[in-house]
Amino acid sequence: MKKMVMVLAMVSAFCMTADAQLSGLLGKVTDATTSATQKSSTLSSLTGIISSKLIPTEKQIVGTWAYQEPAVMFTSKNALKSAAGSMASASIEKKLQTYFSKVGIKKGNLTITFDEEKNFAIKKGKKDVKTGTYTIDGSTVTLTFKGKTKPCKITPQLDNGSLVMVMDATSLKNFLAGMASYVSSLSTVTTVLNAYDGMKLGIRLSKE
Repeated sequence: MKKMVMVLAMVSAFCMTADAQLSGLLGKVTDATTSATQKSSTLSSLTGIISSKLIPTEKQIVGTWAYQEPAVMFTSKNALKSAAGSMASASIEKKLQTYFSKVGIKKGNLTITFDEEKNFAIKKGKKDVKTGTYTIDGSTVTLTFKGKTKPCKITPQLDNGSLVMVMDATSLKNFLAGMASYVSSLSTVTTVLNAYDGMKLGIRLSKE
């Protein structure tokens, strides 16, 4: 009888240990899955595919928009896949965040105002750093700056109330010109941008 009790006790202890180990393993798997889901969710807010359905109308673009974060978008699903998907865009987004900060583009510190007369003004803090006029032609917004800065062509997207403005490497440099005396640090980002056909970079803004 004593032997039977001891055997039952050993079996019970083994089951409890196995159950604890299994629970721990399942917990790790769940945590990993949750982490991956969270990362995917974060990336999806920064990365997307340009869609003709998200092009804003002239009325929708009018107003004051405040900078929120960098944006990385692709012209097609094939472009997204060829650029190693979200891995490449996440890396670029981090670099953009660093470089944007160097030229004073930070959340709460940059706004762009478009009026109904096709004028625009870009402000850092309360100071106008760029002004000019804009035109909308199909899926392209062209900013023509006052002064020596060359025009830049932007692809706008209105996504869940956010205005995303992305562009190619040349337009990105033109957009940033004049916001700081030194923007050559962007060469690394624009080099990578040029290496991925169909990738565009820019900013995400929310309406004030």
